[in-house]
Amino acid sequence: MRILFICSEYEGLIKTGGLADACRGLASSLLAAGHQVSVILPRYGALYNVTTEGEASVFVELGGQQFGCAVRSTQLHGVTVYLVEHHDFFARERPYDDGQHGYADNPLRFAFFCKVAIAWAARQQVFDVLHGHDWQSAPAAFYLHQHHQYNQRQHSSQSLAGVPFVFTIHNGAYQQQSDAGWAPQLGLPLRQQAVQDEHDHEYPHQLNFLQIALQYATKINTVSQGYRDELLSEPAANGLAGWYQLRQPDFSGILNGCDYQLWDPATDQAISANFHAGDLAGKATCKRQLQQECQLAQSNVPLLVAVSRVTGQKGYDILIPALKHLLNHYPVQVVIVGSGEASYCRQLHQLTVVFPDKFRFIEGFNEQLAHQVEAAGDFFLMPSLFEPCGLNQLYSLRYGTLPVVRLTGGLKDTVVPWPDNKATGIGFTEPNTEALLEALRQALKLYQDQQAYKKIQQRAMTQSFSWEEATEQYLVLYRHAVDAAAKMNN
Repeated sequence: MRILFICSEYEGLIKTGGLADACRGLASSLLAAGHQVSVILPRYGALYNVTTEGEASVFVELGGQQFGCAVRSTQLHGVTVYLVEHHDFFARERPYDDGQHGYADNPLRFAFFCKVAIAWAARQQVFDVLHGHDWQSAPAAFYLHQHHQYNQRQHSSQSLAGVPFVFTIHNGAYQQQSDAGWAPQLGLPLRQQAVQDEHDHEYPHQLNFLQIALQYATKINTVSQGYRDELLSEPAANGLAGWYQLRQPDFSGILNGCDYQLWDPATDQAISANFHAGDLAGKATCKRQLQQECQLAQSNVPLLVAVSRVTGQKGYDILIPALKHLLNHYPVQVVIVGSGEASYCRQLHQLTVVFPDKFRFIEGFNEQLAHQVEAAGDFFLMPSLFEPCGLNQLYSLRYGTLPVVRLTGGLKDTVVPWPDNKATGIGFTEPNTEALLEALRQALKLYQDQQAYKKIQQRAMTQSFSWEEATEQYLVLYRHAVDAAAKMNN
């Protein structure tokens, strides 16, 4: 099949979170399975140092105004990536925000990107499926629908005739809700109700990018079956439960895969020593190395780690008070790496001051350090309020760093909580500090029984969540989408 990803980030070029990893992982796996995959994304400021070749000029109309751009290409591990170059819209230091607030013109920036993607794809005449990812690509579903309607009225043969739009929701909390005044300029429909909903007054009729995709995409999926089921009701759906319910026959859950070529402690070049389930000596070396780098005592006490965005979604409202109690009363060490909301970061820096011999917060993100932390930890902290799929728990399982997770979304689908006889980690259900503390006490109790701990650790390391399995499910989804689009076209 010939597939075009319309996305806003792609690992190896631009990354702010798991969306980039998922797009790269799926694209690479589809390519390995013999399919043709192309990617189109904005050329942000950070991508101007990427070597490109070729240039196509594309002009689109928004609100009666003409906008033009260049589309250039580059190669990344066999995948052709097309970069939409518009200096005013995309040549900025950060993709979506200034570090504090989303850019005020994000509706225009990403509507433009989507309209260019459809216009450019129509010119290429080579795609069987267009695959959009998250709200940044959502308007493309409507622009493709509009493109079909126009060409049908003109009785013209069009290159995208019968080409479906598949839409993947990586995080349904991000919807790009905008003032209704944007709609005429962008040529997009205002938010509509799917059903009569008594809660609809809480979500005034405005422009909602995600809702547009839910209405116009041929097929919809999200990144785990657990999260798919949660999105069918509020509050998880963030006001769009009616649309998920309406599209339920076209709405599936496909668990993200893990790129074990990048995340395998037996071959990982970013860690101090390699190891595997049959020989964990290297893991102890990694722990000592991280302790040394963080200026913590080289002790055998449990080392709890996290690598995450420091946001409310990741559970920091319940994690920070739980850590204060844990650090006060138990012999542990904690290392957290991440960046995000300033209020949480300040509190984590304060923990470093109060517990200098037990706690370190490293603000920022570094890919090599992320690997080192995964390899060094005894437990990985992931108390998310919601988690569409989650990737770090998959990395942690393979690295023998038992995940401590809230049993929600993809975390529930991938971690079996102790004391189940198939346990691969620690789990809790209620999103509060006491429930998390009880899970942490369980983790410390398990760690004291090293024989039981190592048995679960080795079981965790043998779990496999490969992209190959996810790819087979995506190919079925694509075929169903092609069939559905063909029926509509006829």
